Amino acid sequence: MKALLKVTAAIIACAIMVLVILRITGLDPQQRRAGLWLKGTVASFPADWSFADKYPTVMVETHPWYIVPHAVTIFFVTYQGDLYLHADYDPGGKWPNDKSWTRNVGRNPNVRIKFDNQVFPGKADLVTDPTLFDTLFQTFRKKYPKSPYSKDSRRGDVYFLHFVPG
Repeated sequence: MKALLKVTAAIIACAIMVLVILRITGLDPQQRRAGLWLKGTVASFPADWSFADKYPTVMVETHPWYIVPHAVTIFFVTYQGDLYLHADYDPGGKWPNDKSWTRNVGRNPNVRIKFDNQVFPGKADLVTDPTLFDTLFQTFRKKYPKSPYSKDSRRGDVYFLHFVPG
């Protein structure tokens, strides 16, 4: 029993050490691999996000119930100087439950995004206005013409989140 207790304590200590190291160094997501904390210089919220158009994707850090952040790389669009995050699902998927990061946003809309080495804190609000959604969907189709989510038939599986100051 004493040996089991020592082994358990050692495993917990190692896990805590790994988390502390990752907190210091960060762990950005890569392509389809999720990450943890986004490291970089915290920047103030810009009035115009048009500068972001030169990037194909954005890193987004969400906050799950288990405290350790969850970061992913996703598509986004800008419209009239505002930034909108793109969430897509397999056919029949519904907001927010079918992806870890959207489930986290549904529970806690405070997120951080990263372009280059700049991290921007803010809040992700689901777009519910159908007219705005249509405009964003058309903007998305122009920016990502080869994405399967650019097809009108996939429209019901796509969501947009407005990134606003938190």
